[in-house]
Formats: sequence, C-alpha cells, structure tokens
Amino acid sequence: MNIHEEKQSASVVDRQLLMKLLAFAKPYWKKIAISFFLAALFVGATLAQPYLIKVAIDDYLTVQTSTQDSFQGFMLIAVVFLLTVVCAALLTYFQDRLLQFTGQSIIFDIRQKIFRHLSKMHMQFFDRNPVGRLVTRVTHDTEALNQLYSQVIVNLVKEVLILIGIIAILLHMSVKLTLLSFTVIPILIVMVIFYKKLIRQAHRYTRLLLSRLNSNLAENLSGMRIIQLFTREKKQIEQFDQLNEEHYRAGMRATIVNSIFNPAIGFLGNVALAVIIWYGGIAILDNALTFGVVYAFTHYIRQFFQPLMALADRYNQIQTAFASAERVFEMIEEKPEITNHPNAELLPEKINGQINFEHVWFAYQEPEWVLKDISFRIKPGETVAFVGATGAGKSSIINLINRFYDIQTGTIKVDGMDVKQVKVEDLRTKVGVIQQDPFIFTRTVLHNIRLHLNLSEEEVKKMTSLIGLDDFISSLPEGYQTLLGEQGCHIIKRPTTTFIVLTCLSIQP
Repeated sequence: MNIHEEKQSASVVDRQLLMKLLAFAKPYWKKIAISFFLAALFVGATLAQPYLIKVAIDDYLTVQTSTQDSFQGFMLIAVVFLLTVVCAALLTYFQDRLLQFTGQSIIFDIRQKIFRHLSKMHMQFFDRNPVGRLVTRVTHDTEALNQLYSQVIVNLVKEVLILIGIIAILLHMSVKLTLLSFTVIPILIVMVIFYKKLIRQAHRYTRLLLSRLNSNLAENLSGMRIIQLFTREKKQIEQFDQLNEEHYRAGMRATIVNSIFNPAIGFLGNVALAVIIWYGGIAILDNALTFGVVYAFTHYIRQFFQPLMALADRYNQIQTAFASAERVFEMIEEKPEITNHPNAELLPEKINGQINFEHVWFAYQEPEWVLKDISFRIKPGETVAFVGATGAGKSSIINLINRFYDIQTGTIKVDGMDVKQVKVEDLRTKVGVIQQDPFIFTRTVLHNIRLHLNLSEEEVKKMTSLIGLDDFISSLPEGYQTLLGEQGCHIIKRPTTTFIVLTCLSIQP
C-alpha cells in the first residue's frame, strides 16, 4: 500500500469512527443543538467587543465632538461592552454545564454497552485479552471519548465560527490590510499538514504502548505471588521498565511536535501583527485608515491566531479520542462465539443428570488438540473422577459441558439433548460447577454465597450448616456480613484438590 492509499484508508477509518461516535450522541441531539446555539451567541458577543472599542476611538476620541456627546457616546459603548462581557460569561457557564452533562451521559451509555457486551463474550475472548487491556478500554479509553463529546466538538465549532467572523469583520474594515495580514496563511497551512501527519502517528503509537503497559501491570499484580515464589522480581521490573521507557519516549515525541507547532503559530501571529503595525501606521499617517481600525485589526488578529494555537490541542484530543474509539468499537463489534441456536430449547424443569460425550474433538487453538475423539457416558447419580496430568483436559471437560467453549466436532448431550441446542442461560442455570480455584468477589460473605440467588440470610445459614461452614463463618469478625478482600485470600484459605470430581445428581427445581 502506497502513501496515498494509506492516507485514504486512514481518512475512511476516521469518517467511520466519527459516524459511530455521533450515533451515541444522537439521543442527546437537542442538548447538543442548544450548545451550538449558545456557542454562536458567545462568538457574536466576543467579536463585538473589539469593534465597540474601534467605534469609541474613531467616533468619540479622535473626532472633534462636544463634551456632552462624547460623554454620552462613551457611556453607551461602555454599557454595551459590559453587557457583551456579562453575556459571554453566562453563555460560557450554561454551555459548559450542558456539555459536561451531555458528555457524561453519553459516556455512561458507552460504558454500559461495553460491560453488557463483555458479559456476553466467550471465554476465548478473555483468554486472548488481558484484564489490564479490557480495564483500559472501559476506563481510560472511554474517558478520552468524554473529552470529544464534552469539549472538542462544540468548542471546535465555536473556534471555526470565530475564524469566519473575524475574517468577515476584517474584510469589512479594510480588504487590503486583511490580505496583507493573511500573507502568513500559506505557511500556516503547510505547517498544519505536516503537524497532522506527525501527531497522528505519535498518538497511535502512544496508545498502543499504553495498552501494553497496562496489560503488563495487571498481569504482574495478579501474579505477584508466583513472581515472588520464583524470585522473578528483577526480571519483571526490567520488563516493566522497558515498556515504561518506550511509552515515555513515545509521549515525548508527541510533546516535542506540540512544542514546535504552538510557538510556530505564535510566531506567525506576531509576524502578522508586525505587518499590521507597519502598514497600518503608514496608512494612518496618510489618512487612509483610522486609528480605531488599526487597533481593531491588532486585536482581531490576536483572536484569530488563538483558535489556531488551540487547534493543536483540539487535534490532539480528536486523535486521542479516535485512537480510543478504534479500540473500543473493535471490541464492541467482536461477536460472541457462544450464542443460542435459532431454535434453541429449554432443558426440562427437572433433569436427571445423564451426560454423554460422543466422539468429541476440542482444541483451544487448532491443531493443538486437548481432547481427541473422546466418548463416555455418565449415568444419573453417578460420581466420576477425572485424574490426569496437567493439560490432559480435565478442566476442559467441565468447561465444555456448560459451553464456556464449543467443541470442533462431536456431540455433548445432557439428558439426551445436544448442549448446542439448549439455551445457554438455561444450561448454565441447571448444570452446576464447583470450581477448583474459587473466585471471591470483594463483597460480604453473604453476597458471595448467594450471588444472584434470591435467598434470605436464614436460608443461606441452613445451607452452610449442612456442609459444616456455619460455625466457621459465624466466627468471622462480622459473621456473614464480613467484607472479604480481593479473592478472599486474607480471610479464607483452603487447599485445592489435585483432581476434579464431576458429580451428576438429580437436580431438584
């Protein structure tokens, strides 16, 4: 792919991302439209201020008028000027408040959609994506999108309106001086083109490294016990330092590009001011222009280059948002592989618990087969133990019954029904799994026991008494209301079994 094709491809991707981002904003279009209207009013109030001073200078300061007329004229202009200042401040307040509310509402919707999508994804998706990467998508990447909705879009429109308004006012006051002031524009256009290319590449690379850094951090924190057990601290620190150094250098490259662009914009603005002072001064001496016009020009030129300097920050925010959006939508648009068959059925209310594996072949990644042509039958009420070396497929058999993964060939049946023909939610509700490595949520003991089940505390105690846990739980500082730490490792420690027991019992509704 040549450079031209790469640019076209990037442009198409950006347009597609923009349309997807705007789709999330569609429910709030009325609030955004009001924000645009407030922005237009703000621009009008802001651009009127230098022109009012120009009128005061030309009509009442440099022109011979009576003292009474000058006093009344200055008073009127002062009152109007004050009103524009007050209006601009109020418009900014209401616009910012409305935008922040809208932006937070949109981000709330996006986070909800992401989490709902993640909760439906298949296990292989989580095998491929480290926790740190997914957390970055839900938190950091969505926050970057928040800036796009709450700041960039409307402020960008506001700044474009300011530029258009300034050009119109300058042309109205003096066409020749306007054209002389804008002699630096061609240089500015070339700078913006180069800046856009460099900063886009820098931001994409920075975001990629940030994702790797977060994934590495989450992995190390989760596996700290293993790291310390095998004295891998030094090696892991070296790996993290290397990623951190790469991210730092990528961030510095973007900073250097910005540090060159912004002063260059300021320099071009000062060049334009020098042209105005030079030509305007001569024009005043020749009575071709008034002092008020030249003053207004200097003020408007400063206002003209301020949005252009802010353009760098806006473009940074846009590129950051697009880079984040690209990753967020890539994740959202990945379809779950474990889904209900169009004609999926429910298991009977009372199942017997017979399980059949018929010529099952399964691999997490083909052709690395974990199970090869496996066939067996477990009768109702029968207890079967699978014993074997690590990687022999013990846990895989359990995962396949509940369709956490799908087999490549063969059939798995529960009470004669193919699990692929059963609704996933119903299958997992009626086929229980006691995991070898229990996961404890950072909630109370009571919450961890009942999870989604609508059980009272008395019912939970009756269950724990049957398995001999009630006395142990009651001995905890706050009993069933004791708050467990992450994975419960600070409170509950139990040795895990070296083999998996699969129990098939009649399950009562």
